[in-house]
Amino acid sequence: MRNWSAFATGLSLLLSPLSAYAAGRMITAEPMAGETVRIDGDLREWPNKMTELGETLAGTAGRDPRAAVTLGYDETNLYVVLKIFDKRIVRSAAAGPDEDHATLSLAFPRGRDFNSYELGLFPGNPGKVAAVVKLNGTPLNTAKIVEAPSDGGLHVEAQIPWSAFPDAATVRVGLRAAVTYTDVDAPGSIAGVISTAPGRAGRALPPLLLEAEEGLETQLLRPKKLSHASREVYGNVAGDGMYERVAVFGNSLAIVGSHFRGGKEFYFADLGVADASMVTRLQLIDFDGDGRDEIVIQKRVGTVEKYREVVTVTKVGANDTPFQAFAQEVAIKTAEGKIENRVSFENGAIELSQGTSEGFAAASYAEVTPGDMGSALLPWENVGTRTFRWQSKGFEQTEATALAAKSPSGASPTMKHPGRQKLRQTADQPGAPPAPRPPNSDELLDRVYALYRKDRAATGKPSFDFVTDVAGDGSPERVLVHGRDLVVFGKGFRGGLSYAFITIGASDPKDIVDVSARDLTGDGKAEIIVRAVLHAKASKALGGDTVERRALMIYGVEDDTLARVFAAETSRAIGAKAVLGAVAFEPGKRGLDIELRPARALGWTEQTYPFPADTTTAGGLEPLLLPWGSPHPRTYSWSGTSYELQ
Repeated sequence: MRNWSAFATGLSLLLSPLSAYAAGRMITAEPMAGETVRIDGDLREWPNKMTELGETLAGTAGRDPRAAVTLGYDETNLYVVLKIFDKRIVRSAAAGPDEDHATLSLAFPRGRDFNSYELGLFPGNPGKVAAVVKLNGTPLNTAKIVEAPSDGGLHVEAQIPWSAFPDAATVRVGLRAAVTYTDVDAPGSIAGVISTAPGRAGRALPPLLLEAEEGLETQLLRPKKLSHASREVYGNVAGDGMYERVAVFGNSLAIVGSHFRGGKEFYFADLGVADASMVTRLQLIDFDGDGRDEIVIQKRVGTVEKYREVVTVTKVGANDTPFQAFAQEVAIKTAEGKIENRVSFENGAIELSQGTSEGFAAASYAEVTPGDMGSALLPWENVGTRTFRWQSKGFEQTEATALAAKSPSGASPTMKHPGRQKLRQTADQPGAPPAPRPPNSDELLDRVYALYRKDRAATGKPSFDFVTDVAGDGSPERVLVHGRDLVVFGKGFRGGLSYAFITIGASDPKDIVDVSARDLTGDGKAEIIVRAVLHAKASKALGGDTVERRALMIYGVEDDTLARVFAAETSRAIGAKAVLGAVAFEPGKRGLDIELRPARALGWTEQTYPFPADTTTAGGLEPLLLPWGSPHPRTYSWSGTSYELQ
């Protein structure tokens, strides 16, 4: 009994024209696990539904022979069942290619290509010659084959161990197959050849669907008119060492495998893109060293002319449930300009570095900052690279480097693009604080840092560390995050003798995902912008799952004291279901206004969203705006002492 389930988040698809599979008839294999299969030529245990060998490759269509096939499988064996209508069977002990026989052409995905096998099934001639199975022309002694006479021909039943195909030890998904019958009316003279498909190897063969893949095909792909994957990779992303097929169909991601969810269920989820052309990378990498791959997707959210490009890492967790373990914005494109970071993966690390840019200027840049992930590196930030690695339970930023120093000629080796040079020139405007950068040896102020470490019993290294002007005179202060503490000190701050700190309201240091600085209030001093993840337990009515809230927090220095001047919730999620908001900094009467905007929902609708809509501050955070109804942005302006709702 087949049991298909789709686990999906937002299954509405924007269809795009896709090429069809290879010509021929797709074969659906029958799952036989738990069934008693006797190789005796009696086909009563097999379903009547069979695939006709309807392609005539040689001879005349409609005449003898005719044939139909059923393929079955269990954990150990592949089964081939044939009904052959052929009045005369020509066979000899040689079992040569010019004798009556069937051929199973079977292909396993291997990298970007396929590894193909040909299995010759030679029915016996009762009382004269025994049936035989050949693999690529060599007798396969571990196989079984039996024929039984029927009206007008033969019934043939064969059992082939999966172990005959080396690829099957890890791959039993994404298979392709065709079955051909060669009719010989006289020794050495081929009268006709019929098949399920004209192709005989690799990509030319149509799919062979095992149970979970049949569910994916019949429940989703066929109704949505999605005929093939635009991108696909194979690897061990879940469970044991058997590979899964990870594929992009239209604007969605699918995971399916012979052992994934018992080989009976598949996963299918909306990627949040317009169509398959907006997915620019699909790759499998083992980041945490557990022997199972994570799924790397790079995608463009928006339109061809205006988008945000994002890199995500999806990990398959307990009960074969995928979850997003990492997300990072890496590119921005609008009518005003374009910024593209470089992304590389090496030795289990994700490295984000400055790339190319054009059009945008620091003074007028007012693009929405993502609320649920780190933003792209901006050319005026003076941050050259950020490196992220899997640390115990999740990804953390482990390294950050400054842009390369200027060469003796005075030109920065990283400024190869005219647009970028323009951005860097406009970043240092009169009265504006310098862009954040790593501290030099003169700015480390090791004695003050040592005093902080002693007072707070702090160990280890800071997770974020840069200098910019946040207080006092025009000299820069060192800003760092150590554990959950945000710390500020500098030569012109408190006489260079002490420090200020405030504890960021996250439960774990790894939940602080991004720290940057920018003058938001227009006073010539930078505010410190923190993005963090907050965790809470849902009520029993919601299953007791963890609620993940993402927050934007802004800190400023006043009278040599750190204080939080603004905080807002920017997303909320339970598992794969989420509501995402957005944040924009817009020019205001004083400095920049903060505008909270609704964005989109994944997996929830207005009817199924399990939380009441917040209209006022909740848990110290300005409310998350929901995307349904008639939501309007909320704008907060700097009053001189605080950000106030307009």
